[in-house]
Amino acid sequence: MADSEQNKIAIRAVRSQLKLALAELDRLRIRMAANEVNAAIEVLNDRLGETTSPEEIETLQRRHFSD
Repeated sequence: MADSEQNKIAIRAVRSQLKLALAELDRLRIRMAANEVNAAIEVLNDRLGETTSPEEIETLQRRHFSD
């Protein structure tokens, strides 16, 4: 099922809000919730047919595997 352009815009808006929530969860060091929010972001990326940029992947790896 192809998403209409309006649906894609709405999905991107939700993804943007989730990215803000992810940043706040990271700041608060609530990692399990951050992982779940990141998974939701990835689902939306897949739905849009978009990939996570190498920069975002590097940031996530530093954030979650630096300990």
